[in-house]
Amino acid sequence: MMQRLLLLFLLLCTACDLRAVNLVAPPEIAPAADGAMTLRWKLDSTAGGRVRFGLAQDRLDQSASDGVGTEHTFTLRGLKPGTKYFYSIGTARRELTTGSFIAGGDAAAKSGPPSQTDAPAPSQKKSLLQKITGLASKPVSTPVPPVVRDAPATRKTWGNIGSLPDHFARHGADFSAKSEDDYAAQSWRFRERAVAEHLPMKLDTDGTVRVFDPKTRAFASFNHDGTTKTYFRPESAGYWQRQPGRAIQTPPWISQ
Repeated sequence: MMQRLLLLFLLLCTACDLRAVNLVAPPEIAPAADGAMTLRWKLDSTAGGRVRFGLAQDRLDQSASDGVGTEHTFTLRGLKPGTKYFYSIGTARRELTTGSFIAGGDAAAKSGPPSQTDAPAPSQKKSLLQKITGLASKPVSTPVPPVVRDAPATRKTWGNIGSLPDHFARHGADFSAKSEDDYAAQSWRFRERAVAEHLPMKLDTDGTVRVFDPKTRAFASFNHDGTTKTYFRPESAGYWQRQPGRAIQTPPWISQ
């Protein structure tokens, strides 16, 4: 009898864990202070919230999560005004919808095929139409982001291939990396963006180059030849200030 009760309990837990969680309505997107954007959405049952965003639909390299609930709100900071960003929102386990917005704008454009949960309620159609029409009537000057080429093979970008599995296991989630190769490719793109955007850099006496992005809090260190040593988001606010090395403008792999 006890075994049957235990089995029934496990089946009920599994059924609850597999329940479908859906959006009650399309997400709300609104500008916040200092060029930030706020995303809000409501679920039909409690679950953790998660948002991923970035400059390309296939490269959502920034993410944030919150606790369990039906209503979720995220304020995305450090955005470039007038720049188009892509996003996906949902639960900690499941993507529910995708879209895009212009930083500093007041409307979102759907980039994925609409599902039943994405369809606006009748009372919301007029409001959404007004937002989209308002955005179309206001010309937006969108700066062209630096061109970042496709990453070369991992064996060419990661300095010590033997260390990659450990770094990916510990830090891959910082950038929602799907695999070791994806993690290595993102670190290489960060290196390219650091040079294009003149991010803070330090050169250590052993040739190590350390780079930090104050907006996204991404940190990486590279060998003298530009191959990656590590890539993560430090938790300590003063981590960058404690890093050794002298400030530089051009890394050695560019000046060679």
